[in-house]
Amino acid sequence: MKFELKILETSGIKERNLLKPSGVAMVKPDTGVEIKKKSAYYVIRDCATIAHDYIPLKCYSSIDKPIHTLHGQFTKSEIIDFVARSKNDEHTKQLLYVIFSDIYKVEADNWTPPPRSVHASDLDIDADAEDEDIYGDYGFGDDDVFEASDALTMPVKPPVDLGDGEAIIAKLIETFGATKEK
Repeated sequence: MKFELKILETSGIKERNLLKPSGVAMVKPDTGVEIKKKSAYYVIRDCATIAHDYIPLKCYSSIDKPIHTLHGQFTKSEIIDFVARSKNDEHTKQLLYVIFSDIYKVEADNWTPPPRSVHASDLDIDADAEDEDIYGDYGFGDDDVFEASDALTMPVKPPVDLGDGEAIIAKLIETFGATKEK
């Protein structure tokens, strides 16, 4: 969990300090309080569990330009551990996906959109054209439905296949400039 702890250290929000107390409260909800209703025990326990699981995601989201800000903060072993845990923990996997979404945004920043395709509003249409077949082959050809220039073009390729653990690790090491050990 060292990966997430470094995110918490970098974040400036007060909730970053809830990780340890929430860890205690999810195991022993009556720590430091007198429980007068049985339901309060479960509310405290479950709220603490949710807080414990998602505080790293909240802290990551609070960091301005997290990819740039966290550059150089992680070791290779911390990244390997994080990726391994993301296979079994849904909240860790969600954090991984948010990080890769940000990596994609950073890599797509320099993208220039392709030229716009010609649409009907761009054509020179003469409403009174009588000497030509103005209806032509309207609706009879497949090429009238979709043109290659109308196809969706992604700004850049996705960073990696999120099902390939080795590729994920390599991309995170590259993105964050991870070192062997600090």
